[in-house]
Amino acid sequence: MSEGRDAREGERVGLCVRCAHGARQESAKGSVFWRCRRARTDPRFLPYPPLPVRECPGFEPFRR
Repeated sequence: MSEGRDAREGERVGLCVRCAHGARQESAKGSVFWRCRRARTDPRFLPYPPLPVRECPGFEPFRR
């Protein structure tokens, strides 16, 4: 993915792009959704949060 595309997606999606619990899902038709993996174990989190996510108590920066 190009840097420009990454930046645009980051603006549209918000914190999930940089979160260790955020997961990008692409459908067979090419639609892109962002899923919160924390929702599997913690009912406080929505599996597919409304975007952009600007604040989240479960945010943990993704470490490469």
